[in-house]
Amino acid sequence: MAINQLIVIGGGIAGLTCAESYSHLKPNDKVTILSCSPILKTVCNVQKISKVLESFDVFESQFTDIEFKNPNISVIICDVDSIDINNRIVKTDKGNFKYDYLSICSGAKPNLVKESPYLIGIRDTETIVDLKNRLSNAKRIVIIGNGGIALELIHEIKDCQIIWSIKDKHIGNAFFDKDAADFLFRSKQIIDDGVKEQKQQQQQQQQQQQQQQQQQQQQQKEGILLNEDELIAKNQNTSSQSNSSLYKNESGSALGPQWYSKYNFKTTDQYNKNNQEKKYNFNENVNIQYSTFLDEIYSNHDKKLNLEIINNNGDDKEDWPIYVKLSNGNIFGCNFIISATGVIPNSTILTKDNNNKIIKLSNEGAIIVDEQMKTSVDRIYSAGDVCSIEWSESEVWFQMRLWSQARTQGRYTAQCIANESVKNTPQQDNLDQICTNFEFELFAHATKFFGFKVIMLGLYNGQGLNLNLNLNNNNNNQNEENQDNIKVYTREIIGEQYVKVILKNGRLIGSLLIGDTDLEETFENLILNQIDLSRYGAEILNPEIDIEDYFD
Repeated sequence: MAINQLIVIGGGIAGLTCAESYSHLKPNDKVTILSCSPILKTVCNVQKISKVLESFDVFESQFTDIEFKNPNISVIICDVDSIDINNRIVKTDKGNFKYDYLSICSGAKPNLVKESPYLIGIRDTETIVDLKNRLSNAKRIVIIGNGGIALELIHEIKDCQIIWSIKDKHIGNAFFDKDAADFLFRSKQIIDDGVKEQKQQQQQQQQQQQQQQQQQQQQQKEGILLNEDELIAKNQNTSSQSNSSLYKNESGSALGPQWYSKYNFKTTDQYNKNNQEKKYNFNENVNIQYSTFLDEIYSNHDKKLNLEIINNNGDDKEDWPIYVKLSNGNIFGCNFIISATGVIPNSTILTKDNNNKIIKLSNEGAIIVDEQMKTSVDRIYSAGDVCSIEWSESEVWFQMRLWSQARTQGRYTAQCIANESVKNTPQQDNLDQICTNFEFELFAHATKFFGFKVIMLGLYNGQGLNLNLNLNNNNNNQNEENQDNIKVYTREIIGEQYVKVILKNGRLIGSLLIGDTDLEETFENLILNQIDLSRYGAEILNPEIDIEDYFD
C-alpha cells in the first residue's frame, strides 16, 4: 500500500482540521503542516446542536502538542515562498517539501483601510497583544468597521473614548438588519440599567446596614440597648428593600461585568429626516459616526501645518499623535486606529512563479474550488477563508468567512483528498466517511453577541432576496409581503429574545434567533424539509404555541 504525503499550508482552523481529519482517515500516510507560527488553532468542546449546527471553543496549542497527539503529523515553522506545480514541491525558507497532495489553507488577512504605523488590524494572537499594549496608554481610539470584530471591540474596550466610523445607517449591518440591531441594543440598555439599579440597591443596603451597626454601637456605648425583638424588627425593616431588576431574567444573563461593567449604554432613538433610519447613542465614551468612511490620516506634524485640522477640532486641545478625517468632514485626534473592515483571502503565495495564472482565482483573489474542494490544478485543494466555493446549488447556503465554515471545509477537504487517494484501490470501500457535502446544504452558524445566543439559519437576513421591507414592530408578531411572495414574520420580547423567519412561497428559507428560543432544531428541519407553512401564517411565531408539537 502506497504511503502518500499530504502537505497543508496554514495552521488555522481549516488547516489543522484538514490535517487532523486526514490523519484520522489515513493514519499510515504522512501529513506535514507548514505554519508561519508555532501556535496553532485547535477546536475543543464541540457540542452538536442539531444536524448542521454545532458550537465549539477555539484554543491555541503549541505545534509540539499537535505532533504528540498525532504521530503521523509533523509541523514545520516556516514562511512559504512559492509552489512548484510541475514538480509538486512547496518552497520555503526552511527548504523544499515534496507532496502527493497539497491543501492550501492559508486563511485571510485584515483588509486594512490604509497603511499607517498608527493603524492596526485584528486577526491573530499577535495583533491582540499589540492592541492590549497600545490600549494601556490610550485616551481615544478610532474604530473603522461594522462587523463582528467591531461590535465585540466596542463592548470590550474600557476606560477609553471611542470614535466609531461605520459606512452603514445602523449598527451591526454585517450580521443584522436594523430591526434586529435595534432589539440587541435596546435589550442591552435594559440589562445594563437593571444591573446598575441592582448595584445601587445593594450599595444602599450596605450603607444602611453600616449606619445601623454604627447606631447600635453608639447606643451600646451610651447604655441604650434594644431588646432582641426590637433588633429583629429593625433588621427586617432595613433589609426589605427590593432587589427587583428591570430585566426579569437578569440572573441568567452573561452580559454582566465581565465585558461591559464600565459601560452604561444609553440608547436613544434619533430621527434622521433624510433616511428615516433609527440611530443609537451609547454612553459618552462612544461617538458613532454613521454613513462614513476613513478619508485621510494626518500625523501630529501635519496637524501643526494644516489649518483645516486646527479649525475643525473645536475645543479639543489635546495634542494627539494622529488625526483622522472622515468622509463627512469631521476630524478627530486619537492615539491609534483599529481597522475592523473584514478580511481578504491570503493567496499571495500563488503570485510567485505565475501560479495565479494557472490556479483560478475569484475577483477578490480567493482560490476557486470545485465540489470536491479541488482547485484547477490536479492534486491541489483548498479550504477556509482563502478559498471560494461557487459550486453549491443550495438556495439556502452561502459562503461566509466564519470559524464554523472553516472547520467544515477543512474536514470535508480531508475527506475529499482521502477519497481521491484510495480511488480504484482495495481500500476504497473501507475508508470512513466523516463528512459529506450535506453540510453545504444549509447555512448555519451559532455565535454570541452581547451575551445573547445568536443562531443564523439559511437566508437569515434575506440574502439575495432584495426584501426592502420596512418592519415596524410593537413587540407583536408582524409581517410584510412583497411581490415575489416572500413573507417575513418577527417576534420580539425586549431583553429576552428576537425571532425572525423568512418564507418564500410558503416555505421557510431563513431564520434569525437571538436569545434562548429553543427553536433552532425545529426551524432547521423546516428549512431542510421545505414543508408548506402557508396555512399557519404568523401563528408559526405564537409564543403560546409549542411549534415543535406541529412538526414532530
